[in-house]
Amino acid sequence: MLSIVIPVYNEEESLYSLYSEIQEVLPSLNTPYEIIFINDGSTDNSLSVLKDIYSNDQSHVRIIDFRRNFGQTAALLAGFQHARGDLVLSLDADGQNDPHDIPLLLNAMTEDVDVVCGWRHPRHDPFFRKILPSRFSNFLNRKLNHLTIHDSGCTLRLYRIEAVKNLSLMRGEHRFIPAILHHQGFNISEVKVHHRPRAKGKSKYGFNRLFSGFFDLFMIKLLSNYNQKPIRLFAQIGFLFLLTAFSLGTYLLIVKYALGQDIGDRPLLLLTLLLGLSGFQFLLSGFMTELIVRHTSHVKNSDTNLTYHIKKIYE
Repeated sequence: MLSIVIPVYNEEESLYSLYSEIQEVLPSLNTPYEIIFINDGSTDNSLSVLKDIYSNDQSHVRIIDFRRNFGQTAALLAGFQHARGDLVLSLDADGQNDPHDIPLLLNAMTEDVDVVCGWRHPRHDPFFRKILPSRFSNFLNRKLNHLTIHDSGCTLRLYRIEAVKNLSLMRGEHRFIPAILHHQGFNISEVKVHHRPRAKGKSKYGFNRLFSGFFDLFMIKLLSNYNQKPIRLFAQIGFLFLLTAFSLGTYLLIVKYALGQDIGDRPLLLLTLLLGLSGFQFLLSGFMTELIVRHTSHVKNSDTNLTYHIKKIYE
């Protein structure tokens, strides 16, 4: 079965046309399918439109209605966790992704591929507000995470269910799902897809997303390398500082006792003490972080780690 996951936030104007386009494509695939709309606390008439679509196609359509707006990451997670299919396709609700590209992604899902990402080419968005920041972000993503895809921000993606069923994300990290899955050992591929100008509604993203995205990229790289043993990172830095402090301290002792020179007013003495204290602080931070990670892992394995709250499910 194919599960299509569509986060919805104030997209009342585009939902009917999006659903119609999906219905033009899916029946011809000759495979069972479901369409999961996640209403992410919309304040317009999106939920009413979704209910109307659901009432006319209850055999294929499901609605997950959030109690409030939790963000696109939470909406995608809810869709992944409630998906019944062995393949899951994520799709934007604004109409810029073309549902007619779904067969392209399905054809690219070969035996050795776990995730197929859409590459919006050419892209129809404001250059300075969206395209330029996206290109820089994709460049960093490729360099930091050794990921070869060109468009990590495209929501149109196809996943094997085992890749996303138990995925754990922080707010805003849906843009970096390919990088996260890549670090977990899943094979990532990409295909060029159509990208259409937004015909209705208003974009929910601003330029400020660029800065948070850069921070998220560095954190994903850091956590992927040291998530299980963060003490290793802090220990490496701490021991480097301590080794430098020891070397400088040895030099100062030679200067004082072998050469008979006063070292009390030397800036190098202050630097040695500072490096020594910093080294011990990094080691202590490593132990503390290790405890936090172990506690967090315990929480993630429990049923209390929810990033969203569902008001009602229509199915």
